[in-house]
Amino acid sequence: MPELFLNPLLDGPTPHLAPDLFQRMAPALEGLRHALLAQAKEATHPFHHLPPAPEAVHAVRSQAKALRREAEVLVVAGIGGSSLGPKVICSRPGSSVRFLEGVDPETLAGRLGAIPWNRAALDIVSKSGGTLETLTNAALALEHLKRAVPDRWRHRVVVTASPGDGRLQRWALEEGIPVLEIPPDVGGRYSVLTPVGLLPAAFDGVDPTALVAGARTGADKSLLMQGSRNPALSLALALFALYSKGKLEVDLWGYGERCKLLALWIQQLWGESLGRRLGEGPDAPRVGTTPLACSGSEDQHSLLQLFVDGPAKRWVLLLTADSAGPALSHEAKSFAGLPEAVHNAGQVQRGLWRGTSRALVEAGVPLAHYDLGAPDAHALGEAFFVFMAATIYAAALFEIDPFGQPGVEAGKRFTREFIERG
Repeated sequence: MPELFLNPLLDGPTPHLAPDLFQRMAPALEGLRHALLAQAKEATHPFHHLPPAPEAVHAVRSQAKALRREAEVLVVAGIGGSSLGPKVICSRPGSSVRFLEGVDPETLAGRLGAIPWNRAALDIVSKSGGTLETLTNAALALEHLKRAVPDRWRHRVVVTASPGDGRLQRWALEEGIPVLEIPPDVGGRYSVLTPVGLLPAAFDGVDPTALVAGARTGADKSLLMQGSRNPALSLALALFALYSKGKLEVDLWGYGERCKLLALWIQQLWGESLGRRLGEGPDAPRVGTTPLACSGSEDQHSLLQLFVDGPAKRWVLLLTADSAGPALSHEAKSFAGLPEAVHNAGQVQRGLWRGTSRALVEAGVPLAHYDLGAPDAHALGEAFFVFMAATIYAAALFEIDPFGQPGVEAGKRFTREFIERG
């Protein structure tokens, strides 16, 4: 079962969040909780659709079965919120799901060539239907798929998008390609519990109903629990209180591949939702904790020195999961200099993150810890909802709108202008 610890190593609350902070903030936090609970019942709020209704899950299951009858590999063309969440879900070794995200001219031909297109299906994911990177990658993927299975390619393609008149939606209608719907009120970075994440999960053998059940558990904890027992409120309060103390960066330190990918998903969620101007014009005040995704013990050897002895502008959120990994023989332990009590690689990793945690705490770096427990579909569904709720709570504390992405849209507009100029 996932758990949040505001301090995983020391008794009592972390010294950087005063022991009475929850008590002093209780009226405000209860107001936020009741407000979000009420908003989630409104049809225009994203949480009205999350977790999804049974009929949406049934549609995903049916589509996944249809694609599985045709193909052994699913290629997801998408970027940002269209791929980061599904990558967390489908991160197991031997996954049957591949991802095409950014446009890298140096490696793209090789990545396309490595896909067995005679055994592949394609999921084109773009909420708007006009994402440039996604359309470019999808166009190239479609050429490969049409050459490999010229008579069956339409049976192997699905579009995941919001209703609308985007380029992708119009093409799907013209070609008779099925469209799985992203609810219009659910932004891309909040869409992992829609067909964006559920279709790749179902194709890859991950039970979408378990993801949804986990999300319901996350919703219960995030919307019904009070005070420090509520993990979403706790995360939001940490973001707000530590930012107010000058901690302008949160380092999302994921140990293990799945937790590293979860860190990247949270990085986008918090980066796009919580970086805002408080008003119009270039001189308007700006807020936003900078999220930085870090990778397990690899970054102990690149960033830990900076975090311990560098500028005191950050706090760390540790992300872990339980996994035993390969067993260690007597010979392996002897070679690595490990004691006999260490039985598997999971224990080594646990020692690594605990050592990092201790170094951070003793250096006075604020530390929190989110543990997935067994990283199954239920735990992932719960974590997705908890972090999305934490984002909305934090935005309310900062008095900003966590939806929309004006900075991103400006970048897209300028990109189009440069391309059209040649």
